Amino acid sequence: MLICVLKAVEPCMSFEYHRSENAKERGFVLRPRKCLHFYHYYLHPTFGFMNVRIQTWFPLKIQICLNGREWLGVELDKHSCAYQRSDNCFTALADPALAQRGLLPQPKKLA
Repeated sequence: MLICVLKAVEPCMSFEYHRSENAKERGFVLRPRKCLHFYHYYLHPTFGFMNVRIQTWFPLKIQICLNGREWLGVELDKHSCAYQRSDNCFTALADPALAQRGLLPQPKKLA
């Protein structure tokens, strides 16, 4: 579910056309510039709170931020495992082994 979208002008690397009398020096050059970024904030059913940062000028960089602790909290809730959180930290877990199993990749069964 989309929570909100914010926009901000921030520094970025983008291309600028460099004019010159010398033909070898003409062309696009990557330079620090300012450009508009959009921040999309979501509450995802699997990953919890997350955001996506989209740069609006070429090369159109996209950054996706997932919080593993949010995801772990959702997984612990599914398993009815009690826990305490303080900001972005788990301060107590009723079943630490369950939390550790959730973070480790599960082995694949061979057919």
